[in-house]
Amino acid sequence: MDDSIKVSVIVAVYNTEKYLRQCLSSIAAQTLHEIEILCINDGSTDGSLAILNEFASSDNRFKIFTKENEGLGAASARNYGLERATGKYISILDSDDWFSPDMLERAYQKAENTEAEIVVFGGVEYDELQGSKKRVASILNCAVIPSKIIFNYKDCFRQIFQLSQGMAWNKLYRRTFLTKTNVKFQKVQFTDDAYFTFAHMVLAEKISVINEDFVYYRVHAGSSQTDKLSNYPDAAFIPYVSLREKLIQAHIYADVEQSFINCAVTFFRYFYDSIREYTALTYLHEKYRKEIFPLFFLEERAPDYFYDRRVYQWVRQILASSAGELSFLALRGYGAVMNTGILRFPLPKDLLPSGEDIYLLADGVKAKYYGAQLVLEDRYRLIHMAEDLDFADMRQLKKATCIFIAYMNEAYTKTIAAELLKRGIAAERIVIG
Repeated sequence: MDDSIKVSVIVAVYNTEKYLRQCLSSIAAQTLHEIEILCINDGSTDGSLAILNEFASSDNRFKIFTKENEGLGAASARNYGLERATGKYISILDSDDWFSPDMLERAYQKAENTEAEIVVFGGVEYDELQGSKKRVASILNCAVIPSKIIFNYKDCFRQIFQLSQGMAWNKLYRRTFLTKTNVKFQKVQFTDDAYFTFAHMVLAEKISVINEDFVYYRVHAGSSQTDKLSNYPDAAFIPYVSLREKLIQAHIYADVEQSFINCAVTFFRYFYDSIREYTALTYLHEKYRKEIFPLFFLEERAPDYFYDRRVYQWVRQILASSAGELSFLALRGYGAVMNTGILRFPLPKDLLPSGEDIYLLADGVKAKYYGAQLVLEDRYRLIHMAEDLDFADMRQLKKATCIFIAYMNEAYTKTIAAELLKRGIAAERIVIG
């Protein structure tokens, strides 16, 4: 350990040139100066590496590494950084997010004063499309923080997994603690930090909290992440299956089981509701019913075991119904009068030829109405559904034989259609709803 370096900041970078300067500038401007900034270029193909080198040329605290991208999120890059960090504490930041100026200093002082292995703090969600910021209570759930300055899972065993979400960037970790646990980031797309974060929250003997917001977390940067979840349905449960095994091995599971189960199932539901492709939805539905729910003994859990009654009701629906049946119920919820078939936004069947593999681009209630109808109609195959189009990742788009564009804003619908034509998509493949 280099005694002169108080905090090692690890930033995994992959094709974020649009946001990277703001991220790196927020670290360079920290009021705590004795830091090293480990930037792991994870095979970027845009201008990210040039920006990293630019910062390193003017500030020797920046250390730039380049590795081949393994295609499974930021886990391998973060683990790469952990192996090379020399600071007393570790901080993790996503390359499209940013810190408030005194974040590292405040967290470092808290850790030093309390000898905490983890310091947890709050964060602000920045919606890029709306240009708005809002505090997200679940990033640091003040309602369940123990009254003690220093605590561990034993002081809040029924709520330890509800204290903070499973992300690494709103926490400062003592490096010797991470070395002792030897728990690494999991190579799972989208949920790579859940296992790492939650495992350390229950393994730590000393946790402290700063009830302030220090991190700005960007959402809706380009295409929504939820548009891509359908490609990795196993990411819904892999971290929680692994975490269950870890808790059992550490002889902690019995103490924290209720908190853990509620955390896991709440995420299972979130992921399920975020799936946009019917094939992925049916796969995940059956995986839940046949493997994951039995592993967690969910069928045997009483209603009052769940912290949120809606989660219990969702579990019962999954166990009792098929994915198609739940889609039918969803359609009714979107305003269908089932005895007449009247819908606010009926499918333009005269424009959508039968047997097509359809890529739906829509938002608002149109997304709900059209998405549900396409799922229920045997004559169509909904292969993907998105609120926005990621032009950097058009794999699903290329699979589609029909691109159905139906935004609430008609002018935006026409704009997207025109952009697709510019990019070589044949006009006969585009349908406007």
